Amino acid sequence: MKRKASQLVVLQPSGFSLMELMIVMALIVIVAGLAAPNLIERMKGNRVYSAADQVREVLSEARTYAIDSGIDYQFRYEPQGQFFVILPTEQEPSTSNSVSTGSETSEYMRLSGQLDEDLLIQPMPDESDTIERLEPLWFGGLPDAGTLATKSWSSPIYFRFDGSATDRRFRVTDPDGRTSELSVRGLTGAVRMTPVYQEAQQ
Repeated sequence: MKRKASQLVVLQPSGFSLMELMIVMALIVIVAGLAAPNLIERMKGNRVYSAADQVREVLSEARTYAIDSGIDYQFRYEPQGQFFVILPTEQEPSTSNSVSTGSETSEYMRLSGQLDEDLLIQPMPDESDTIERLEPLWFGGLPDAGTLATKSWSSPIYFRFDGSATDRRFRVTDPDGRTSELSVRGLTGAVRMTPVYQEAQQ
């Protein structure tokens, strides 16, 4: 008769030692420290890009309004400021609106918009722009007409009813020099913008 000996197997619970956990945590902190600056820089760059894209969309709308209505429109911005507007070249628009309302356009449309406080709309460094004040009548029934009438404005970028426009370049910047340029092509009225780049500090 054969006898089988039984063997007791003791299973040790698996897990990490305190030292291993500390090493893992240290690695996580190091990786996060390396990634955080790039993530923050990307977020700041995206903020400038989004602001410039907002202006680009408004410029494109001005071109559309001019073609659809048969009326020339003008785009102006506040140099070294945050405000921008689309105005008809005629002073008798029938409808007023703000960019933030999202209402449908009409034959005579006026739009206004504003960037975040620390973002600026500026002419190109090698270009100068004429600064003008506009009478309150130009801003019609815009909700912020009173504020707009106190601002100084760039010379107009005209969008003609035939699809052409005024050749112009300007830029959106943040306090650290992140910049996106916008350009309007005179022949076609097409609007383009550049990726965000770091502008050399003066």
